[in-house]
Amino acid sequence: MVFEKYAQYYDLLYQDKDYQKETEYILSLLKKYHPKPEKILEFGSGSGLHGRLLTNAGLKVSGIERSQQMIDLGLSTGQGDIPNTNFSCTQGDCTSIFIGDYFDAVISIFHVLSYQTSDEKVIAMLKNARRQLEPGGIFIFDYWFAPAVWYLGPTLRVKRVHNQQLAITRIAEPECFREQNIVQVNYQTFVEDLKSNHISEIKETHEMRAFETDEIEEFANQTGFALLHSEEWMTGHTPSNETWGVCTVLQKN
Repeated sequence: MVFEKYAQYYDLLYQDKDYQKETEYILSLLKKYHPKPEKILEFGSGSGLHGRLLTNAGLKVSGIERSQQMIDLGLSTGQGDIPNTNFSCTQGDCTSIFIGDYFDAVISIFHVLSYQTSDEKVIAMLKNARRQLEPGGIFIFDYWFAPAVWYLGPTLRVKRVHNQQLAITRIAEPECFREQNIVQVNYQTFVEDLKSNHISEIKETHEMRAFETDEIEEFANQTGFALLHSEEWMTGHTPSNETWGVCTVLQKN
């Protein structure tokens, strides 16, 4: 399971991720395409940072997260110290777990859709979102954009982060399967305990799928959604060959 082995280091690895700004972006889409949302379901809620921030806007958020380690991370890093009755999280697979059919919107960000590498999984995820939405409800999600992935090209990347206790070096080496629009990212992570100088190694493979916008529209048509809008993640620009991440809004027919 992805993130299982290094969930405890997740927040340090993504300390440069602007959760507040991303949450404000999601809120802007919610207000534009569903003016009065109240109840939100989040697929792939991770440690719950986005979900908890959304509750600050008066929303009630339920999360589905496959990794129990990620859920535990949210509880162990102080996020669970103060009870938040407007946020809850269930462990399970977003392609199948049913919470209820009363949500105004389903959101799924940080490329959760791209982890669904088969047509069957994509369709299952969309169908599961649709059955939990109120009539006219919307589904907001982001994903890797195929034209940009193959124009820019996945490359070997090295990321180094540290705090007072740990120094982490993560190497991401891609293996590409262009005909299937799939990139297999092999992660090798070295974690150094700065007090003991002990270094541990973690290996994980994340298989990611990139999508064309017309593919997304076809999946939407197959699962009872109408495609309302697609744009570059966070900027709102029209997707281009330099747009790695695209955000799409669907509406339940």
